[in-house]
Amino acid sequence: MKRVWALFLTPLLAVSLVFCGGCAILEEALEAGAFDSDNPNSEDYRPRFVVGIFSIVNFPRASDLEKPIRDLDGKEIYINTNQHFSSKNIKDVKIVVRPGNPELCDLKFKLDRLGKIQWQLLAGRYREEQVAFVIDGKLLSRFVPELPEDENAKWVFLRVGIDHFHAKNIVKFAKKNYIFFNPDSGNFFKTF
Repeated sequence: MKRVWALFLTPLLAVSLVFCGGCAILEEALEAGAFDSDNPNSEDYRPRFVVGIFSIVNFPRASDLEKPIRDLDGKEIYINTNQHFSSKNIKDVKIVVRPGNPELCDLKFKLDRLGKIQWQLLAGRYREEQVAFVIDGKLLSRFVPELPEDENAKWVFLRVGIDHFHAKNIVKFAKKNYIFFNPDSGNFFKTF
């Protein structure tokens, strides 16, 4: 009788071990984003390297609109949570290697129509003040926004001085993020 139970329990134990081990592997894959789509029109797409530009609060008043954020040096600064500019208006990005310091990259953004207006407001308001350049909720840089020389220019220049890794990934995901944040309204009425 013990032998029959052993024959019955051995395969059951083996299957349960495989299943439990498989769950851990599946859980790791889900956490790592292995099943995220690269198609920005997909429900599974997750935007990455999302740009946000926020004003810096020099004298925080513990308002709900202010939040602390750490810069790369570990110092804590406060930003206004109402962002002035985001990936929603960036159609494309180019890297500009900083002359005299090839370790740092500046960026050029190609903006949509609303983005141009937002950039003009941002650059006009913060003409001589630094703003926070935030990627996925992390402060990468502070810079002073500049108005383009030609008001009809399609590209704006950001003297942000970031590393190559972040610059390349901002370029890589800019178009996909733009499509994700600006879905084609014709897709809303398609039937499946």
